[in-house]
Amino acid sequence: MRIVVNDIVAVPDSGGVFSVLTDFYEEVLQYSKLHNEIEWIFLLSGPYVQETANIKVIIKPKLKRSKIARLLFELFSGGKVINQLHPDIYFSLQNTMTLGVKASKWDYVHQPLTFQNEIRFSPFRKEERNLWVHQAIIGHIINYTIKHTQTNVIVQTKWMKDAILQRHLALPSRVFILPPNNIHVDSSESNALPDFSSFFYPATAMKYKNHEFLFNAVRELEARGNNFEVICTLTEKNVADLNLSVPKSVKLVGMLDRKTVMTYYKKHVLVFPSLLETFGLPLLEARQSGDYILAGNTSFGNEILNGYPNREFFNLKDVSDLVQKMESCIQGKRNIVKVIDNRKRSKLSLVTLIQRGN
Repeated sequence: MRIVVNDIVAVPDSGGVFSVLTDFYEEVLQYSKLHNEIEWIFLLSGPYVQETANIKVIIKPKLKRSKIARLLFELFSGGKVINQLHPDIYFSLQNTMTLGVKASKWDYVHQPLTFQNEIRFSPFRKEERNLWVHQAIIGHIINYTIKHTQTNVIVQTKWMKDAILQRHLALPSRVFILPPNNIHVDSSESNALPDFSSFFYPATAMKYKNHEFLFNAVRELEARGNNFEVICTLTEKNVADLNLSVPKSVKLVGMLDRKTVMTYYKKHVLVFPSLLETFGLPLLEARQSGDYILAGNTSFGNEILNGYPNREFFNLKDVSDLVQKMESCIQGKRNIVKVIDNRKRSKLSLVTLIQRGN
């Protein structure tokens, strides 16, 4: 069997997009130890994964450098290129499905911008222009390629599945929910008490990550005389691009590797004001670390944190609500309830799921 995987958009500085690729590649490596009869071909924009006896990499950097080139590939030329590789299964990790592919098709959809109605971005604001392009243009391309290819669709949450079905993009039998299962936590350190006067927000520099809301809460807490810190994974350039001023209690640490992030969960309170997520991986990582979590009251937040006792939700339209909950933490009015995380995990992985029916 031959499986062709397309993830040309993933590059090392692309945050969660690159994590999708590296996590899937690790699944493939482990699976290949027992199933070396399967040949894997990865289409990438650079040498980002290592070749093995049954994993090959084809590099197409031009498709990453030009959105037009990628669009032409997905809509016109890509089907011919893929078919020449003679795949039994074609798996796109980049939301769009290539038209004209003659194989069993699977599409991993993890771009939420086109599937929500709460946030609208403007092409006239510099910091929102790229988000508007994804929402108003690329989103329609994603929808079109899903609808016209009879592909199987994999999403991470129920709300994403519901959004796809409401748009009549695929039949219910072709849409699968598979939350991330690759979170590994040192159980000996779980439920360690965090410093309740230290908060952590791991997020990229996207407008919908809502750093401005958090910074406004920080300023109010400072004005009340509270002594605390908030650690954000932004850089000085990021905040300049977002046109934000940084309160004195905020520490910018830049992008962190996953191992470091996992240690931060155990020592800090996770504060998560993001307005939009496909899944909200930090919520799951913090939950499985036994961390205390302050999260915006969203559909994805409630889905991920359902049944978890060490969490509070705050109103994303009311800064004072977040101020009150953070201040209660700072003043020592919150405790950790020791739990054994019994969150249900799927026995399937992406690798085993895409081989269904083949």
